[in-house]
Amino acid sequence: MSKSKNLSRDGFELIVEAAKALLDEPDLQRLIPRLLDLAFEVSGVERGYMLLRDSEGELSPVAQRGIEPGSLPEGDPSRVVVETALRERRPVLSTNAARDPRFTGSESIIIRGIRSTCCIPLETPGNRIGAFYLDAKGTGSLNEEQLPLLEAFGALAALSLARAMDLDSARRALEAVASSTRFPDIVGDSKVMCRLYDRMDRISAADFPVLITGASGTGKELIARALHKSGPRREQPFRAIFCGNLTPELLESELFGYKKGAFTGAIADKPGLLDLAEKGTLFLDEIGDVPGQVQAKLLRFLQDGDYQRLGDPTERKADVRILSATNKNLNDEIEKGSFREDLFYRLNVLTIEAPPLRDREGDIALLSATILAKVAARTGQPPRRLSPAALKRLIVHNWPGNVRELENVLARAAVLAIGDSIEPEDLDLFQRGTEESEVSEDALDLESVVEAHLKRVLKKTQGNRSEAARILGVSRRYLQKNLAKWREEETQ
Repeated sequence: MSKSKNLSRDGFELIVEAAKALLDEPDLQRLIPRLLDLAFEVSGVERGYMLLRDSEGELSPVAQRGIEPGSLPEGDPSRVVVETALRERRPVLSTNAARDPRFTGSESIIIRGIRSTCCIPLETPGNRIGAFYLDAKGTGSLNEEQLPLLEAFGALAALSLARAMDLDSARRALEAVASSTRFPDIVGDSKVMCRLYDRMDRISAADFPVLITGASGTGKELIARALHKSGPRREQPFRAIFCGNLTPELLESELFGYKKGAFTGAIADKPGLLDLAEKGTLFLDEIGDVPGQVQAKLLRFLQDGDYQRLGDPTERKADVRILSATNKNLNDEIEKGSFREDLFYRLNVLTIEAPPLRDREGDIALLSATILAKVAARTGQPPRRLSPAALKRLIVHNWPGNVRELENVLARAAVLAIGDSIEPEDLDLFQRGTEESEVSEDALDLESVVEAHLKRVLKKTQGNRSEAARILGVSRRYLQKNLAKWREEETQ
């Protein structure tokens, strides 16, 4: 490519050629140095850096040219130049930076003897990605006529970066899912999930009943299906039934089947789930809701493998592994007399606890990327990205509805968000009757909500104010000032 200093015919051709090169490069790690090379060619500078926002929303250099590796001085690149460009949301260029009133007091410009400098913001609608910082010590490297070309290049670079980041996020999500080759349907690589995988590995090969405990929305059925797929019965049927809200008669007929004429409407014999799951696995979801009369028949089957269809005295046998799940404390149900103790011991041969999402902070980003990729596949749209601020909100949320709640929140945000990225205001969290706030119903003013949220984050960080300020995206001074004010109000 030939260098051009303004948006002339040559400049236009340079942008077109750059667009072809960038759109052919979907890999983020290869794209970053390619973009910096093109930025040098467009501007003609001696040195520069590419900055991208990290997970905390801070700009950090990810590539550099014209400077020895590891010699990046403190305060470089010139913060005032970058801040000016990001604030004005357009390229900022100075042909005499040391005398430019916009950069008065910038020590890095004076110390390094920079003559000309520029910063090109990288952003798409709703997503501020990063920036190019470029400078030169010689004269004539940069001039005002380059601004249209730099602005066009910045827009092109931002679009190519956003595309590559979307693909990279989706790729990492899929890789993480595939990393647990035995349990590919379960997403997560946090410590608590690794412990879960270890236990599932040990249990899956053992052909005994398993009781899976955990709150609603934690993925108990996913665990059951994964145990079946990785166990000795993987080639045989898997059947599941939700036991809650079913009448005793309906649940019994679903599990054991019925004979023609057993009741009004029974116009033909019907096999039950035990028949359909022969040699395979039957998953009983919310076993704690099973009525007493059905509990007795389940107990008999678990003891000797025998059962009868409704209306049929014939004894039948089935070879089925029973997996069950509950969000209740079955010991409490036994104490209340609503669950049989002998059935509990038959079901509770092996146990697995599905961890709540509040204990899986390290999985929030990965789960979110996976969920957003699935939403994109359903809608036919590119995957939405979470802004750093939105991700922070998800991490500090208490998630009483667990992964199911996260799925609902992100699906809604992906459909309704206006920009390319999902922002905190797109996340419908406070309206869900969760523990997000400890504010009473008669104190729902903004200040009370903010106070409760700050205190909850402080509790989460065990009183570490610096960590709380980092999570909230505010200064430590702001946090201390408000805490002091609230303490004073409480003593009055």
